[in-house]
Amino acid sequence: MIEQALYKHLQEQEVLRPYLATYSDKMAIFNQEAPADSDPFWGDGPQYGRIVFTVDLQGDPERTMGGILTVDILCKQGEQFPEEIEPILRPLIHGYFFCRKKFVAAAQWKNTSPFTETDPTVIGCSVTFDLLAFPTITTSTPDVIERLNEWTAQVPGVHVINYAPLPTQAWKPTRRETAVYWRLVSEAPAGWIPDTYQTIWRTATVKCHIFAEDIAKATTIGRALVTHLYAAKRLLKDGEAPIMVNRRNTLDSGADPLRSGQLTVEATFGVIVYKSTSDTLQNIKYD
Repeated sequence: MIEQALYKHLQEQEVLRPYLATYSDKMAIFNQEAPADSDPFWGDGPQYGRIVFTVDLQGDPERTMGGILTVDILCKQGEQFPEEIEPILRPLIHGYFFCRKKFVAAAQWKNTSPFTETDPTVIGCSVTFDLLAFPTITTSTPDVIERLNEWTAQVPGVHVINYAPLPTQAWKPTRRETAVYWRLVSEAPAGWIPDTYQTIWRTATVKCHIFAEDIAKATTIGRALVTHLYAAKRLLKDGEAPIMVNRRNTLDSGADPLRSGQLTVEATFGVIVYKSTSDTLQNIKYD
């Protein structure tokens, strides 16, 4: 799903060009498998180094979908050294968000390990990244995630994942731009507001994942969101129940922005209980 975005992104990195061979007038970067050495589209000169990447998506119990991105760096022994290319390649992927239509996944470096090909003249290393997806989450009316997405989108410099496209197919937070992702964790009785015959009160616990250039910037954005939520008190939408967001909001600056999320919001709303009416009386007779 993100292979094209990753390929395009790597091809645009001129810093890799001195280390890679050329294939069809482009840098030797391939998805899943490199062409045979006898392929006529290889450029003049050596056919190494080259980069071959593989995306393996799988289910993730907390995020619906995740996976592994493996990037192999292959070099000709005695002519190039993978350990010279790896420090250049890794930051070109780590921390990036890759998008394909509505599918968004973030890459986080996991490990690097050397290997030797069956051809003893070829050496290399595998750079592995965790992929975490950001599935679109909707709830029943009132849709807490939709309401929070719409509200957050009004904050300057903050991109809301799944609400509007990121600036590019391969994007990384900068000093001026950050991104957030709202995720529903649980929903339970409000407790602090008693239910009535026609209204039950529910509290949704929502996590906000804040992606910024560094922890200091993420903390600044988190504090601003908390302050704005308390100031707003309620998120409104015509024809639907208001959602109260000024009860209990907490910020954990040390939490993992990818897996846990730093901001926790308790959003409370009322649900009208409708009871179907009995059959209407027909053919009434009286004396």
